[in-house]
Amino acid sequence: MKFNIWVDCPKVALTELLSFIVDNRGKTVPTSTRGWKLIATNCVTNNTLYPVYNKVRYLSLETYEHWFRAHPHPGDILFVNKGTPGRVCMVPDPVDFCIAQDMIALRVDEEKIYNKYLFAVLRSRKIQKQIYNMNVGDVIPHFKKQFLNQLQIPVPSKEIQKLIGDLYFQFSYKMELNNKINKNLVA
Repeated sequence: MKFNIWVDCPKVALTELLSFIVDNRGKTVPTSTRGWKLIATNCVTNNTLYPVYNKVRYLSLETYEHWFRAHPHPGDILFVNKGTPGRVCMVPDPVDFCIAQDMIALRVDEEKIYNKYLFAVLRSRKIQKQIYNMNVGDVIPHFKKQFLNQLQIPVPSKEIQKLIGDLYFQFSYKMELNNKINKNLVA
């Protein structure tokens, strides 16, 4: 028996599957020479499970505690809005960074969707193509937050979500581990 999530499952607007969106866009955050890591969009790739720390800036504890509306939690999904919209990665446990402009963190409603499944679907060609087609801006592409409700996510049973999400996550983890081993062998 064939099963195709894109054909055989009901589609639900992404925003209906979320319990919270961490959105700190708006003002440029003041940085310092050390403290909490502040990651930018260059740290989020579709090739790694978690953010990579490229050209990280830092924040004082005071800024970390009082500047932001909210912070990502472990298991949230980082979503890039500007530059290369649609790149996503998971938020690790523990969280050792914060996010500001040009990205948001999506917190799933666990009653409706499994976070690793949503992560896999957001990286799929179909959803990436939808995101690309909704980009605005000629010089620097960006994906407006109000477009999130236009992303239609196929929602199979919880059992299938868990199967797909865990399989995708484990496969990605093994690929990432192999890449690290290969880099060490070359060095």
